[in-house]
Amino acid sequence: MTIFTILSHTPLWVWILFAFLIMRGYAALSEREMNISQLFILPLLFLIWGVWGLKEEFNFNVASLVGMFSGLALGIVAGWRLWKNQPRLKNKPHSDRIIRAGTPLTLIFIIMGFGSKYCLLVWLSLHPEAHYAVQFSALFGVITGLVDGLFWGGTLNLFSSWRKMSPYVRGA
Repeated sequence: MTIFTILSHTPLWVWILFAFLIMRGYAALSEREMNISQLFILPLLFLIWGVWGLKEEFNFNVASLVGMFSGLALGIVAGWRLWKNQPRLKNKPHSDRIIRAGTPLTLIFIIMGFGSKYCLLVWLSLHPEAHYAVQFSALFGVITGLVDGLFWGGTLNLFSSWRKMSPYVRGA
């Protein structure tokens, strides 16, 4: 099977999701204003996508769940450390919005996350027997969890430092 065949048989929704993620990653390169809740969009999106993938591909078998939780834990720690030296969130004066500094990390992790998930799903479509392989379902879970954990770790790092410093939170 050629790469062209694989790409042309990819459902349209996958390309729409990829375009959305790339736009989010590109926007993350520059400083931008947002509501604090918008910080959690990508981590939630990748978590939902990951859980959906485990359900659809492995029916939540034990190996995939243990793999995802392990990867999530590792990813949270790694993401926390990677975002530790990133610029902090700032409150926009006279507003309930925040200012988030630009970083290439978000785009890099989006591309890594989408690419790894796409490759795993292509492998599954080419090798249907992998649905029943404990090692593959564990690997799928670990990679899915790791990618999402990177986003959660970075987001929680930024959010926790903002929460400590924000007058909006302290005054509540």
